[in-house]
Amino acid sequence: MRAGALWATLALVAIATGIGIPQAPAQIDDEDERQREQARDRDIQRQVPPWLYELYRKDRERDRPREKTELDKLVEQARLYPLIGREPPPFSLLRLDGRRVALSDFTGHVVVLYFWTTASSYGADELSSRMEKMQREWRDRKFTVLAVNVKEKKEEVAPWVQKRLLSPVVLLDTDGGVSQDYRVRAIPTVYVIGRDMRLVGRASGTRAWDEGPEKALLDYLVKAPAS
Repeated sequence: MRAGALWATLALVAIATGIGIPQAPAQIDDEDERQREQARDRDIQRQVPPWLYELYRKDRERDRPREKTELDKLVEQARLYPLIGREPPPFSLLRLDGRRVALSDFTGHVVVLYFWTTASSYGADELSSRMEKMQREWRDRKFTVLAVNVKEKKEEVAPWVQKRLLSPVVLLDTDGGVSQDYRVRAIPTVYVIGRDMRLVGRASGTRAWDEGPEKALLDYLVKAPAS
């Protein structure tokens, strides 16, 4: 049975039994959503015939890797929440100089999407130290830190950035829409994106991005050829 037919069959079963159909996984998954998905799977298993659930299970498992890739291992060692291959929500935001920048403008770059505020000393300090260091080190290798400021006014952000002569591209998410799309619940929150403009992983809180497993992951991505 093809996937489309399988989902259609499950839809009919769901209508008959009153259970919910599990939605296709969100592009940015999180722990809460994964638990809800597992609960929906258990509901389906209890309420549909075994043969139908087996087809459903095989359809879900078909595209999952059987062995960990080198990238999988690096993400795990760096203690990032894995998002390998998922598509990041598109966005465009204004820079401090008024120019509009889209995420898609950086296709072919390794992108560190860094959500921060000047009010959070941890994130602000990390941006002006570790992130600044990496941006300068890899500036000629298509590595870009996009520092997305969350819900602060330009008048607050610009003096802070200018005083520190920051190299990362600073963007203003004044209404918080982009941070909401990326489920930012803590500052700083960091997303790593590969040259193929696909997500690699997510981290919350400060990290030693310029050393250890985190640096090894970024170094691997920087050395990867553009697709």
